[in-house]
Amino acid sequence: MNIEQRERIWSEWYAWHPVLPIDDTVFWLETVYRRETAEGLWQYRSFRPEAERIKAAAAMHIYPGA
Repeated sequence: MNIEQRERIWSEWYAWHPVLPIDDTVFWLETVYRRETAEGLWQYRSFRPEAERIKAAAAMHIYPGA
């Protein structure tokens, strides 16, 4: 498989360390999708619908001074 093909393929991956998807907030201990860029770096996506992201953001606790 050449680099151009790898760039187009997203593989399911379990985020066992904190990752920042390009389309979402930090994921950790959750399933995300990743692919390798042409530079050899990993890029992550959650593919969560916008409604789910809004719902999750509304459920986040806000702590003063955080």
